[in-house]
Amino acid sequence: MHLAQLFFYQKIQQNCQQHGLALIEVLLSLGLSSVMFLVLFTAQIHSQKVLIYSQQLQFANGLLDQVANQVWAYPKHFKSLASTSTLTDTSCLRGRYCAPGAMAQAWAAHWQSELQQLPSSTLNVLCDNSCGPNGTLSVRLAWSQSLALATDDCQQGVACVYLTLAL
Repeated sequence: MHLAQLFFYQKIQQNCQQHGLALIEVLLSLGLSSVMFLVLFTAQIHSQKVLIYSQQLQFANGLLDQVANQVWAYPKHFKSLASTSTLTDTSCLRGRYCAPGAMAQAWAAHWQSELQQLPSSTLNVLCDNSCGPNGTLSVRLAWSQSLALATDDCQQGVACVYLTLAL
């Protein structure tokens, strides 16, 4: 009878080892889930940065579209469009009558104020050869962006958008 009880206890002990998790299995699963959460968190952070970059590019393209439209509206005032002053009276843009030169300066001031939405941004409007017929007008918008890669005209960490118009 003593052997029968010993056999019975061994069988119970074997069954207990087969049902349940060892401490090492729990630790491994916690470690693996921690790594997975870290990867998901990193992917989420990168996704947010890409979203911000995409929104900045959309804004920049819209601003360049405005510049292109106004260049054609004020062909004799290209140099006024290149103004970097934000102190110009912009009431022309709200319906007040202004001379074409003042209107071009108002648009330039408006664009300079809009650039505050992009970090460390600059807008350059330059006549390459001449501002007259058969000349070219170059518009360059650049701003700080950590995801931007280096190009021939822009260094890494600076996003650039260009527009060249034949006059």
